[in-house]
Amino acid sequence: MKIQVAVIAFLGGLPLVAAAAPPEPAALIREAFANQDGFFIQARDYTYLRHQEVRRLDAQGRTVSTGSTDHEITILYGEPYHKLVRRDGKPLNADEARKEQKKLDKELDKRATHQDQRRREADKERGEQRKALAEVAEAFDWKIEGEEAITGRPAWVLRGKPRAGYKPRSRQARVFTKMSGRLWIDQADRRMAKAEAVVDDIISFGLFLLRIQPGFRFTFEMARMETSAWLPRQGWLKGEAKVGGLKTIRLEMENRYSGYRRFQSESRIISATPPKD
Repeated sequence: MKIQVAVIAFLGGLPLVAAAAPPEPAALIREAFANQDGFFIQARDYTYLRHQEVRRLDAQGRTVSTGSTDHEITILYGEPYHKLVRRDGKPLNADEARKEQKKLDKELDKRATHQDQRRREADKERGEQRKALAEVAEAFDWKIEGEEAITGRPAWVLRGKPRAGYKPRSRQARVFTKMSGRLWIDQADRRMAKAEAVVDDIISFGLFLLRIQPGFRFTFEMARMETSAWLPRQGWLKGEAKVGGLKTIRLEMENRYSGYRRFQSESRIISATPPKD
């Protein structure tokens, strides 16, 4: 979904040993998102787990239903594949596991057959994302609020509000005029360590089939691996959306990522265990 770009574009407490001189905000953001571009290359070397919890809410914000899934994420032919391994805390039964393996085998054959076309489509999509992210520095009025530690690493904290009169140059960057938020930029690696955003005005997708309502909030956090790769750590969102102008969805969703392992190309099935907090 295109909202992911907006989330990423916006998407602790150890004392800092020495305060680094804060750079100019726009220049820092340009550098951070230029470095972010390497994420796609680094991520394809890993397989990992995503634990997702979804809570449906009523109009008063009370939880009316909950559910969770665990997916093993692997990069196959340059694209992520999500294989279901647990539902509501329980492993899949034998029949469900066979169905998931059948889906994986079918997808592998499909991607192998059409890999050139899919690669072109993926490259085009990433090109559009790069264009949008390149506008983050100019689409907002940024200021450095201070410093915090994210997973023990010093980071600058920047707050951004939509710049009055800004005209987005790319299609995906249009959402920036309707959001505000904060970014945490790792001081050592100049990478985005954490982001949060709030929707200030209605954001529409698909000829108004999906309308994200004001007040919808997102957070996203990444962590540095021992190999120096930056990969997802956790994410959260909460808010209201309207579908087709008729149905209203209110939810809270949390993603936690764990179990990172170097992907073994010769192994099509990698055992999974529940992610730990």
